[in-house]
Order: sequence, then structure tokens, then C-alpha cells
Amino acid sequence: MAISALILDPQNDFEKNFFIPVATESFFKECWLPAIESLGLQWTDLFTTGVDVEEEDVPHIIAELILIKEWVAKTLDEEQKDKIFERIAGLQDKLPLAFQRKDAVVFIG
Repeated sequence: MAISALILDPQNDFEKNFFIPVATESFFKECWLPAIESLGLQWTDLFTTGVDVEEEDVPHIIAELILIKEWVAKTLDEEQKDKIFERIAGLQDKLPLAFQRKDAVVFIG
């Protein structure tokens, strides 16, 4: 299984095609979770079980992603670092774009 972000109840082609890959479940457990647990993060911890995200939640998630990136830079090897940095960049760039409709909900899980 894999963790990704998609818009629930898509209303148009943009929303139907909206998809952000985050990590395979095994890579998330191996590399993301140690950072999340070490930092005591709340939002990104919910990615394993799945979480509905609304527009006002995005700044909190982005803030956690920045903390994860800082932790990863000090802790993981280059290959793992590159993978996580790529996925974090995708979330930082694309997640805010999901809310072209005020009542849009993104599921991450």
C-alpha cells in the first residue's frame, strides 16, 4: 500500500486528477515515522491511518513537513533524504492548490 493525497468527492477534471504521492507504507514507517515520533508531530502522524484535510489545516501540515525535512537532513542517508525531500516538495507545492473550491477536502492516507 501507499500513502498519497487526493481530493474527496471531486467536482471537476482538476480535482479528479489531483494526486500527490507521499510514500509507500513501508518507507513511511521506516523513514517518516521516526521523524514524526521524535518531533511529536500530530498531523503527519495521521497519514498512516488517513486524515481529511481542509484548507485551514494546510499551514499546520506544511509547518510539520518543514520540521520533518530538518530532522531528515541530520539523520537519514542521502538516498532516503532525496526521496523524502522530493515528496515533501510535492506536498508543499501542490497541497495548497487543492482548495480551488472552499469546501474541498483532501484525504491523505
